[in-house]
Amino acid sequence: MTTQNRRIRRVAAGLAVALAGTLAACAPEPVPVFTPPVVPEIAPPVINEEQATTIFQSVEDAIAAGDATLDVEALRPRVSSLALETRQAEYQLQTATGGTRMPQQLWTDSEIFVISATDTWPRSVLAMSSPKEGTTVRLYLGLVQDGPRDPYRLVAWSRLLPGLETPTVASSDVGSAPLTADSTGFKVTPTEAVAHLADVLSNPASAFAPEFAPDVFREVYAAELASLGSQVTAEGAAVGEVTSSTAPGPVVFAIASAEGGAIIMASVDSTVTMRKTVAGAILNPGAELASLGGTDPIAGAMVATYKQMVTIYVPPASQPEQLIQVLGAERVLTSVTRVD
Repeated sequence: MTTQNRRIRRVAAGLAVALAGTLAACAPEPVPVFTPPVVPEIAPPVINEEQATTIFQSVEDAIAAGDATLDVEALRPRVSSLALETRQAEYQLQTATGGTRMPQQLWTDSEIFVISATDTWPRSVLAMSSPKEGTTVRLYLGLVQDGPRDPYRLVAWSRLLPGLETPTVASSDVGSAPLTADSTGFKVTPTEAVAHLADVLSNPASAFAPEFAPDVFREVYAAELASLGSQVTAEGAAVGEVTSSTAPGPVVFAIASAEGGAIIMASVDSTVTMRKTVAGAILNPGAELASLGGTDPIAGAMVATYKQMVTIYVPPASQPEQLIQVLGAERVLTSVTRVD
């Protein structure tokens, strides 16, 4: 091969490399393929336990500030709904009794958090508090965040009733399904459970009574009515009568248990009437009614209203043999009026 031919071949090879580079430069860029992120089957818990502890401490601090001054306005940033109404009634009773009737002490140190798993609002967290030193009392504390710019607020609380087995709940790192007042899939809806409880309180022989497991709350309620009934008797003769009625209040908190049941918080509001039935007889109000209604004898009737916050477990529809269970309660006298 001559020197000239080798030169030609080298030039040709160089041209081929240059041409390949030019074509590569002119070729379209590969289009990137977008792979959407995997969407989990269920939303994650809205907060973790550390965040929950901080939030509950803020609630406790607000309650402490309100309790120190008996000022309900100090509670509003962190307390609302039934909890706010009940605390206000407790402050009124504390003032009326000169401090002999104090508000229920509230604390938030908790071992168990039930945290809703959702990507929408409202969001909710339920705590079951640990007993304070020197007491066996535990509390249910229900918090709700209405919107992304709202703080979590305490909407209801109740004291755990003794002798009950609490429902199983999902761990806080898994989260629990949020529910509404009309959620289905349970023995009855949350709204129906509260209505049925109110009916049973008004009438222990109610058709709904077989739906409920025994509980201390209803025993205490019946005992208090019996005690008032004994006060309308003078020298062995009845000079008056005691009647009562109970109405269901709103469901303000609802979250699923691990076994598919519902844990709800609501109110059942009661009215108790002590009426004189014998003209000329003297009927004195009991000490608690007298604290808000005065100590003068009852001329016609005295009507007392009570707010009762309750925590209720409603079994899943798949377990028809299970009974509805009242898990916790808090009861406070809210007003007393006289009717002549």
